[in-house]
Amino acid sequence: MTNQFYGHEPAEESSGATDPALDALLVTWRAGAAEPIDVEGALAQVKARRTDAGLNNHDDLAARRAGSGVVRSTLWMAPAFRIAAALVAVLGGALLWRSTRSTVSELTYATSVGATRALTLQDGTQVRLGPASSIELADGFGGAHRRLRLHGEAWFKVTHDEAKPFAIQVGAATIEDVGTAFLVREADSTEVSVRVSEGEVRVTRAIGRSGVQRDSSVTLHAGDGAVATAAGIHFAAGVVTAAEGVALAAGHLTFTDASLHEVRDALHRWYGVWLVINDASLATRHLTADFTGEPLSRVAAVLGLTLGVDATQRGDTIVLERIREVPSRP
Repeated sequence: MTNQFYGHEPAEESSGATDPALDALLVTWRAGAAEPIDVEGALAQVKARRTDAGLNNHDDLAARRAGSGVVRSTLWMAPAFRIAAALVAVLGGALLWRSTRSTVSELTYATSVGATRALTLQDGTQVRLGPASSIELADGFGGAHRRLRLHGEAWFKVTHDEAKPFAIQVGAATIEDVGTAFLVREADSTEVSVRVSEGEVRVTRAIGRSGVQRDSSVTLHAGDGAVATAAGIHFAAGVVTAAEGVALAAGHLTFTDASLHEVRDALHRWYGVWLVINDASLATRHLTADFTGEPLSRVAAVLGLTLGVDATQRGDTIVLERIREVPSRP
């Protein structure tokens, strides 16, 4: 979410009249200072200037008797009146800008490529947000409900509350906590991987077959993993080790029997590199590997050795190809 007020200052009206109170308010607003604006003091100074300008003298009384239109014109032309109007506009704009800025920062959290972020949500849930990922908290999160949307990947250690289930929407899948710690990793919104190290998680995926839409659901316990796709949910019991749970919680990039679809998207988030598979027969292979800040050349080498392929780094890509057989000598 982008704050549309950022970088836009109100146009300044050019006039010969200035007021110290108004100038101070403008400086405070532009700087985004946290201290409260002294509204009463500023209005008092404006009122004093109006008195000095003679807005309440006998000439105004005569003008008021002659016709209300003259009074309106006289007041609007008076510098002090224009300053009071500008004061109201500044105060309203400042309050709106600050309110909008606060709302945006409370609802959305995001990271850039290669960067992770540790968060504690309003309900006490701990989150390790993966690179190039974001979570969007639905309005009222922590109050009437605990629902959020995830793009990318994140590790969650959820504060359990039976009255308010913790639900994550990622792509077409929904992951619901039953008091647990787990990783959720998205691949192009078509594949969602879930790895559970503590407690239980319920994974639900909308499945469409022969024009009929239905839900497929599975409950994972500590040590279980699952991959949800448009075809259904593939469940694997006891594949998550304690060591993997520690690594994921610490923000390490870890794969256990991961599809190259999942690996491709995760490598792009963590390293900004694309995985290119030149041989379609390699697409069904799976990867088990750990990466902890290795350079891309090392990542390519590990991919090649683990998958049994030629893995060559070419700029911002790693190309996977079948190992070419060297013809034997006659």
